[in-house]
Amino acid sequence: PIRPFNCLPPAEVRATLPGGVDVVAFQCRNPVHRAHYELFTRALEASNVGEGGVVMVHPTCGPTQADDIPGEVRYKTYEVLKEETANPKVFWQYLPYSMHMAGPREAIQHMMIRKNYGCTHFIIGRDMAGSKSSVTGDDFYGAYEAQDLAASKSEELGVKAVPSLN
Repeated sequence: PIRPFNCLPPAEVRATLPGGVDVVAFQCRNPVHRAHYELFTRALEASNVGEGGVVMVHPTCGPTQADDIPGEVRYKTYEVLKEETANPKVFWQYLPYSMHMAGPREAIQHMMIRKNYGCTHFIIGRDMAGSKSSVTGDDFYGAYEAQDLAASKSEELGVKAVPSLN
């Protein structure tokens, strides 16, 4: 497919990352706002992230829900933030992926994807990839189910979970 933004394959992304340090992945499907920025930069201070670690912001830029901001617009917001912050500890890459809103299991899938891209850690947000019941409108998954599942599977996956600051 033709995209207005570059989505590098895993091997090329790994080649852009510094070697020998922890790489914390941050995934989102919306424009990054100030709270996101604080969350992923402060994740480098987590007790399970080593000295000299970096963050790879790796948003999904594929089609999402009907009421979401289009991928091309999201990409432009990421590029502006990248230029405005010019943080040498933050790397930006883009994933041509569509969120499925499959809850905790999708969070695990995202951990595995980011491991393939060279990340050693993955930030798990509150209600990550969550969805609501089409009958009652209630959250289908618990707010911290994805964080709990990620923590329990972290060693097996070889990716450390970094819970978001809730």
